[in-house]
Amino acid sequence: MALALPEGARGRVLALGIAGIVLASVWLAAGQPLLAAYADRADTLGRRAALATRMADIAASLPELQREAAARSHDAPPAAATLAGASDALAGAALQSLIEGMSNSAGGHLSSTEALPAEQVGAYRRVALRVAVDATWPVLVRLLQDIERATPRMFIDDLQIRAQPAAEKLREPALDISFTVLAFRVATTGNAPAPPAPAADTGRAP
Repeated sequence: MALALPEGARGRVLALGIAGIVLASVWLAAGQPLLAAYADRADTLGRRAALATRMADIAASLPELQREAAARSHDAPPAAATLAGASDALAGAALQSLIEGMSNSAGGHLSSTEALPAEQVGAYRRVALRVAVDATWPVLVRLLQDIERATPRMFIDDLQIRAQPAAEKLREPALDISFTVLAFRVATTGNAPAPPAPAADTGRAP
């Protein structure tokens, strides 16, 4: 038995309702995901535009930052940041005294120290001290921590650790430890690199 569809106004209303349902289904299946993708794309483009603006602002401020950094480089450093001493020898002696005190405080035995040649680094002189210490591992850790937190600032380089054969059976075997301690002092005129020698006079007219 065939189902008769209504005619007239009721038929038109039913047809419009069916068409609306079809359009709504198409919207949910295709239109809404497309709009969501478009919104995500717009959000991504917005973030990229904001990032580009930020990078442009940073690039524009770079010359001013460079001028400020150059101006600060001529200022005197904090007194606690550098070694005291009007010469490399005096600064090296001060560094050696500080290391000896920290080694004794940590419980290590400072077996030898060797002053290394100082080097010019910009407006500073880098003072270096090669140190050899007999200590257990806990003592070494304390000593390195003390050096890292020391005033003036110090830096450790070329750390070498070897176990002492005679102490292998001990509960806390002693270690042969050597490392270089680096610190800086403000360069004075006497330590500045010498200017280049003038060209020899050949006696010829220009």
